[in-house]
Amino acid sequence: MGKTPAQRPRSLLDAARAHEETLQAHGLAATALERYENALRGLRLSAGESTPQAQVLVRDVQREVEEFQAAIRKEFPGDEALHLAFRARERMPRGAREVLALGRLVAREAAACAPRLIKYGLNAATVKHLDALCEQLEGELGGADPVSDARAVEQEIVSAARRAFLGKPELAAFEGK
Repeated sequence: MGKTPAQRPRSLLDAARAHEETLQAHGLAATALERYENALRGLRLSAGESTPQAQVLVRDVQREVEEFQAAIRKEFPGDEALHLAFRARERMPRGAREVLALGRLVAREAAACAPRLIKYGLNAATVKHLDALCEQLEGELGGADPVSDARAVEQEIVSAARRAFLGKPELAAFEGK
């Protein structure tokens, strides 16, 4: 009987951990397993699980974005283009990935509009802080695209295992049967 999708990544990771030195000797990058674990964490978070660190970072990004949006609403009430660019009249998303996307958008727009915003306290340091929060949140969420990342690292692991264990029974642990 085959492994379920939930079991496959865990068993592949366990097999790779057990043979890590051999796989690295056959071309697996030293950071591959760490990247794989990060991507798997991102997949779990996408499925609804959440870490306390991610929850705190989501709230921090939301708070920073709301600060920008409030300043836009207050100081530029008639500038529809600025309201649209910062999504100043939209509700704050709840999902971590959506909050991350909005945080990235606001940081990008703020950098582009810096001369207009600086006198309202929304300076380069504030934008850098928002960028840093977004980077941390993305890392906590398992990267920008954990599905693609996981698939890519799985292929790396299996390729290294094929080179290392060709014709040996150990290879079965890496080929999803």
